[in-house]
Amino acid sequence: MKKMPELLTRIVVGLIVFTIFLAAIFFGGPIGFLAVFAFALSVGLYEFYNLVDKGGFKPQRLTGYLLGLSLLLGNGMMTFYGYSEKFLLFPLLCLFLILPIELYRKREDPFTNIAHGFLGIIYVAVPVCLLINIIHPNDEIGYNPLFFVGYLMLILSSDSGAYLAGTAFGKHKLFERISPKKSWEGAIGGLLMSVGFAIGFSYFLDFLSVWEWIGLSVVSVIAGIYGDLVESLLKRNVGAKDSGTLLPGHGGVLDRLDSIVLATPFAYVYLQIFL
Repeated sequence: MKKMPELLTRIVVGLIVFTIFLAAIFFGGPIGFLAVFAFALSVGLYEFYNLVDKGGFKPQRLTGYLLGLSLLLGNGMMTFYGYSEKFLLFPLLCLFLILPIELYRKREDPFTNIAHGFLGIIYVAVPVCLLINIIHPNDEIGYNPLFFVGYLMLILSSDSGAYLAGTAFGKHKLFERISPKKSWEGAIGGLLMSVGFAIGFSYFLDFLSVWEWIGLSVVSVIAGIYGDLVESLLKRNVGAKDSGTLLPGHGGVLDRLDSIVLATPFAYVYLQIFL
């Protein structure tokens, strides 16, 4: 009986967040998109640095936030509005400022603190920034929220397919040491459901052929599975169940973005090749 309220909470929170997200990117345009993902990026970095803090290390949080947000803004201004690459000069400066700033912090393990600061940017900030190049794949296509939702659905549908197939047929463990509940049967079921969505989207967004949509699905799902496993590895390392508590029933922002975080760089490269 206890699971029912938890499931209801999860569904309600998911619907509210998804509705706000859709309204922002469809009606708010590039500004709405940047606002939503500036928030997601800030919270994601906050959760990541909290996990690092539980491991006993002290990365430079403020520098990380400034670097991540300036990367997002710089890429947004270049991609959406055609501004100069000079908008990336400030992020570049912040990147190298991490090194001398550590001299003045008087913290233990400065080497590891610096490394974790850089890791937060690579793991959280860069993939979120590359989402700009998914919703705006090139100047010919322009800002296309429907394509962006299609990309997200390739990943989200695979999660649902994996759960259903894993529950019904799961016997062979996918990566038992990190995630005991995941199975090969679930992974295959998730991929098949994602491919089904890819075929459907190919009829509405024909700047990718059906086979290119299927290829995007395969690349995104496989990378997304590893993204999920990587976040589980990081949380397990510091004894955390969730990355945060912002979303009741869902955990933190990183818990919702774990698959997308690793899938996006691969999807970005894929699109650069085929578009």
